[in-house]
Amino acid sequence: MNIKGISGLISLFISGLIFVSSCESEEALPAYQNPNQSDTSGNNIVVDLFVSASIDNIPVNYVNGVSAYSNWTLSEQEGFCTNDPNHFIQSHVTAFIIPERLEESIYVDIRGCVNNDSMTDINIIDSVLVVGPIPYYPKSKDNRTAIVKYIDQDSVLWSTAFGGNNSSFSRFELSAVVENNRDDFSEKIAFGKFDGYFYNGKGDSLKIKGGQFKGRIVQ
Repeated sequence: MNIKGISGLISLFISGLIFVSSCESEEALPAYQNPNQSDTSGNNIVVDLFVSASIDNIPVNYVNGVSAYSNWTLSEQEGFCTNDPNHFIQSHVTAFIIPERLEESIYVDIRGCVNNDSMTDINIIDSVLVVGPIPYYPKSKDNRTAIVKYIDQDSVLWSTAFGGNNSSFSRFELSAVVENNRDDFSEKIAFGKFDGYFYNGKGDSLKIKGGQFKGRIVQ
């Protein structure tokens, strides 16, 4: 499987962002503890990589190795940070796709501003993948931000970055990052949770509830 083959797809969908605001306000969710980090023996399970969520009240569940789905990863430099030519935007993506097909796929992108353009320096990578809440893009590119993208069955691209996601209901949390000791497809495995809204290019929205992911990250 050519993991790097996904880079063209992801780069295509990150550009051209527009921003609208969410007007719904709900109480902030409590801190999340991901229950899917290990099996009963305490060992990390790499084979159960997945992403799941309720999208507009429709359950979505993509599992690595099930129904032709694969979990791929991509790490890229996204250019310079805002108003700072001495720092670089580093992006790490975990994606659940059917190879050579765009429809019905989900991409989780965690990015941050770093002082070196090296994509192999583990200290720099760790400074981006810090466990805890991460604001949705578009926040300042100098801070860590998260983007979740969804391509539906009609090939429509929906993204958290196409809207404000400013309500207290909207949140993204990286709950754990562990070493991938089971295969050579990534350096690490990331766990997380997300709620909020997807938007398309027209400003229409889909509500995301109970999103969770466990996927390969750091190419």
